Amino acid sequence: MALAGSVTSAAVAGAATNGSAGGGTASSSWSTCTLDRHTDVANDMIVRNNGSQPMCMSSDGGDDFTVTQSSVNKNWANFPNIYTGCELDGDTGPQLCSPDHATPVQLSSIHSDTSSVSYYYPQQGFSGNSAYDIWFNKAGGAPVGRDNGAEVMIWLGSHGIGNPIYDRKVEIDGIWWGYKTWRATESGASWNYVRYWRLSNQTPGSAATLNLVPFFQDAENAGTLSSSWYLTGTEYGFETCSGGAGLQVKNFTDSINGAG
Repeated sequence: MALAGSVTSAAVAGAATNGSAGGGTASSSWSTCTLDRHTDVANDMIVRNNGSQPMCMSSDGGDDFTVTQSSVNKNWANFPNIYTGCELDGDTGPQLCSPDHATPVQLSSIHSDTSSVSYYYPQQGFSGNSAYDIWFNKAGGAPVGRDNGAEVMIWLGSHGIGNPIYDRKVEIDGIWWGYKTWRATESGASWNYVRYWRLSNQTPGSAATLNLVPFFQDAENAGTLSSSWYLTGTEYGFETCSGGAGLQVKNFTDSINGAG
């Protein structure tokens, strides 16, 4: 869920920000209440206040962020996130890429993709999910506009949005997931949406380390992902339907092996 293409930078009344509008500079601390503001943080990551409704977030400059205020009251309106690689930055222009990962990696060349994250979402006042959002484009090179291959989402946790709906169950990394897919369209672009929703032992605060390749292989076996496509970006954040103050990510890492 990369919402930036439908959002324009809009200052929230009373907001205090660091860094330049629409730009990012790595620093020891950063905060903003301006939509679509971003900053470079540790380990070649970008933190981004991505969404269409008022939200404030901060980072200490490491691989982390915290949502400090939120007035979200519309389903799937915001996706505050941290990512490496590239993320949609307007419907037609170049995507916003982290400094050392502007070149997508062909899926067939990836032997392992290990990612870790610690996350927290409040039990009161929040509805949404805590999830990976991983994008694939059919062509190589720096991505422009919406990726046209697949979007693979891995929901580690959710609250206030009902029970999982899925077509089948699959066990990956010792965890059972509900698989669901459909064809997504937006602003003239279309792609395969693929969702893995964790079916057991969801907690509002947890840490996870996953090898992402088995998810890609399962999607490829299902015909919704191709090994010839290119992984453009790996994001982690919260698809927010309401509330969101207190959302937090720490220690986000992503390491691809075998890509050269």
